[in-house]
Amino acid sequence: MKKRFSLSFKSLVAIQSKEYFFFYFFGILALFFTHKIQSNLPFLAKNLAENIAVNPSSIKVSDFFYLAVGIIFFRTSSRILFFYPARLLQKSLRSEMVLKLENASPFRFRHINSGQLFQYLNGDIDQIRALIGFVGLQGGNFLIAMIVLIPRLFAFHHQLLYALTPMVLSFLLFTFFVSKSSVYFKKIQDTNGDLQNLIIESYTGKKTIKNFHAEKSFFSIFQELSLLELYYFYRASLGISIFLPLITFGVGLSLLWGAYLIKTQHLGASSLILFSGFIFLFMEPVSYLSWIGIVTARSHASWKRLVDFDKVLEKKSEIEINLHSLNQKKLNQLNFTLPFWDKTIELQFVQDKWNVIVAKTGDGKSELLIKIAEVLKQKNANFSLVLQDPYIYNDTIIRNVFLNKKESEADVIIAKQMLKILGLDYVEPDFDKLLALEIGENGKRLSGGQAKRLCLVRSLMSDAPLLIWDDPFSSVDLILEKEIINELKVSQILKNKTLILSSHRLSTVKNSDVVFYIEKDAGLEETGLVEELLINTSKVYEHFKKQMV
Repeated sequence: MKKRFSLSFKSLVAIQSKEYFFFYFFGILALFFTHKIQSNLPFLAKNLAENIAVNPSSIKVSDFFYLAVGIIFFRTSSRILFFYPARLLQKSLRSEMVLKLENASPFRFRHINSGQLFQYLNGDIDQIRALIGFVGLQGGNFLIAMIVLIPRLFAFHHQLLYALTPMVLSFLLFTFFVSKSSVYFKKIQDTNGDLQNLIIESYTGKKTIKNFHAEKSFFSIFQELSLLELYYFYRASLGISIFLPLITFGVGLSLLWGAYLIKTQHLGASSLILFSGFIFLFMEPVSYLSWIGIVTARSHASWKRLVDFDKVLEKKSEIEINLHSLNQKKLNQLNFTLPFWDKTIELQFVQDKWNVIVAKTGDGKSELLIKIAEVLKQKNANFSLVLQDPYIYNDTIIRNVFLNKKESEADVIIAKQMLKILGLDYVEPDFDKLLALEIGENGKRLSGGQAKRLCLVRSLMSDAPLLIWDDPFSSVDLILEKEIINELKVSQILKNKTLILSSHRLSTVKNSDVVFYIEKDAGLEETGLVEELLINTSKVYEHFKKQMV
């Protein structure tokens, strides 16, 4: 895959132009024929004005019809030929960014909120598509219009070209003043990202909206961000609002100047119709030339944001570098040296066993599991990670279980068994209906515990020999937990698989094989077989003493 985000703004445009040269070549041809055909319209209008009263039979309606058909065909073709490569670039940029997100360590972009991620992948990349499609088309449109229309007007009467000067100057001045507001376009996009994230967060927290941002209500924060976005939009649009009348003024001056020349040169009233037609034909490409400046300024701001984000994804975080240096020489992939608060700890997990990490709430069990997963990722190990709040896709249960994997009939049978073991048959007793059940955005048709257990089924069906589960049974009662673990212990699916769990429940620890007890201040305090450490002289025993009661 090409690394487009490492390019400069100009290089991106140059490579795009080279890659789709034939599209742009035929697009330019289509523009040429569009303007060639359109340039006949003012002369037909002049002829119509001169003959409508004296010799109406000389007017051929078919001439207008054929012109209309030709304009529609070539005008439409030019837009397709310019916009299609722009769509392909949009798809390529989005695919490249998504792939980078997928392959990058979460440590690199965990500080970036969901709204900003959406803005990068949607708003900013869409702005680049607008640049490549719109600017390419209208830039070519302007050049071809000048090449075709100027000689035709010159051939009729060269002095009329001078009358176009006010219109052209007004558009150029408009473009110059508007481009000065480009700094605010980036600020608008930054604020849009924050607004989108606020809306996402508020939607996620809708059930407890009264407690959401308790110290400052959601509406107040939303209002502040909306006003800030409105201010940036106002500043970006100020130049447009102030100098837009320049265009009308310039067009008016050109018409007056042309009328004056036609009168003084005795060219006849019908010539004013011809000149007005040329004003109309010139006005479209020249007006779009002004908007090219606006689109380019916005796209440049978007490209800067995308390049900055790409650098974030490309640059290894300090945690990644530290984990690599601590573990690169370890031959056994189940042995880890991990940063833990202000120290490092050694964890040696036992293959084909249930290894459980125990610690007080807030001491860092979940973070430790993420670091273990990062080390395994760096070593290209095959593993499956289920965190406390795993993601559920807005799709059916079966597609959530297998994701992009093509499941066999045998796989589906095993998946049904796992769904039953994990207690998900309560959602829908008919298994075929259960597999086809649409579970909604982020699994909103399931409870939190059901969504977590669905992800455990996904993990079990992943064929990974190493499973990392963060407090997997915290959302089920003790009876269901015991049933789940007993069934899993005797199932073939966990045969020859290693589990690394975290848990705060004694019941989970009792059903594990090896326990690792860690503390924030001391690091790894105790490790060994579960049955040996659940005695009244161990730290593990002291940790679970209240639960034993």
